[in-house]
Amino acid sequence: MSSYSNIITRPKSKEELFNLRHAQAHCCIEQIFGVFKRRFQILVCPPEFDMDIQARVPSALCMVHNYIRTHDPEDIDTFPEASTTSTLESTGSLTEGPTTEPDRLGVNSRRDQIAERMWASYCRELRTRGQLFTE
Repeated sequence: MSSYSNIITRPKSKEELFNLRHAQAHCCIEQIFGVFKRRFQILVCPPEFDMDIQARVPSALCMVHNYIRTHDPEDIDTFPEASTTSTLESTGSLTEGPTTEPDRLGVNSRRDQIAERMWASYCRELRTRGQLFTE
């Protein structure tokens, strides 16, 4: 066993922490889409529906998937330790055309706010655990 196996590499900035969490979420989401594609073939072949309908298909399939999980506990194609309850939030609407500069600036600002909150929470947690960390 090398001496590197006991070294914990922690994020050193809000950007590194955000990118780490983003990569972890990306991996989880890819796994979820894999489960959904196996279960619902409509996600494998592009449907010939209007874009308004296509935009609603994934959330409808999520509801069907959760219904199956709730009412068929023997169903084997499930997510381990996943909750069957969730809160639905409005995430906005689909856009038409290219992204505008004000939209890009707004999204970048929102990302930075999230990264700042994540970093502050991360630093508090390290201090709580007694793992000194200088901001």
